[in-house]
Amino acid sequence: MVSYFTIDATGEGTNFQKEISNMMHGFGDNPNPNAATVVLVENVVLQQLRTMLQEAWALCNARGGKAISNYDIIYLMRKNVIKLKRLHDYQIKLDTVDKGRQVPSGTTAETLNSLMLEDDIDPQNRKRRTHIDIIKEVDEFDEVSQIKFDTIDYLRKVRAAKLTESMSFEKYEAYHKARCSSFRSGNQLVKGYAKLERWINPNKELKITMFALEVLCFIAYETVAEIVDAVFLIRQDAKKKNGDPFSKYEGGHFCNPLSLNNAVYIKSGYEGVPAITVAEVREALRRYFSPRTGMNGLFYRNMSLDLPTRYLIL
Repeated sequence: MVSYFTIDATGEGTNFQKEISNMMHGFGDNPNPNAATVVLVENVVLQQLRTMLQEAWALCNARGGKAISNYDIIYLMRKNVIKLKRLHDYQIKLDTVDKGRQVPSGTTAETLNSLMLEDDIDPQNRKRRTHIDIIKEVDEFDEVSQIKFDTIDYLRKVRAAKLTESMSFEKYEAYHKARCSSFRSGNQLVKGYAKLERWINPNKELKITMFALEVLCFIAYETVAEIVDAVFLIRQDAKKKNGDPFSKYEGGHFCNPLSLNNAVYIKSGYEGVPAITVAEVREALRRYFSPRTGMNGLFYRNMSLDLPTRYLIL
């Protein structure tokens, strides 16, 4: 299994530490996230994206493609219907922000060719192969359209509402800016993903389309969010007391009244949230990447063999 704790994300001179720090703050971390934790989260996100690119490149070669497209990335997500639904809604929001997702005037042909396939440059093909269209193709049983309520988004918004209920205007303004952070730089459609491409593909060994970078931007953002969510669940487990099943609900912690099993627990207020530590992130990763033990538990002999590649958001 590849280690997720020793990868240097800054070796190529491009990093997203500032953006990730703001994202963690926006997801509920302390206003001043732990610097070592931010570096670790950045390493994890970078490793996840590069591993996913290798799988997507294999799919691209299998279908005879010239560059990794959004189809190759979305195909890897096909088994997680909830994330497909979130990507579906993400594109709708981007369409609104980008006003038709038109390429800005003045963009050179060299920039386009480095980010887009020939098929993507054609207006008709671009319109036909949106993320939503590809999601409909890979969703054989039409499960995405049956999801009417985004539980993940709801829980994160409830957490944000709990954090901001007693904020001053100045602190809320800083928190709002943190909530707006992402792996997309600026508002331009093409140049907005240039930094992301330099980060994940510094030597330009792989050809990646602009729409594939857009999906990778979404995946990177969700990976940071999943790590923060997992840490809060670990803190919830830490409150448990043997023999008292309701001990984790003590101390004025908030819980989602609709579903206690999937609740997000956090103390009310803004300054009182302790910064996420490296140990907490490592514990979250340990729990996630621990191999499944199967029906025989500790007697399962092949638990370390043929482990599939796992992604935090999938």
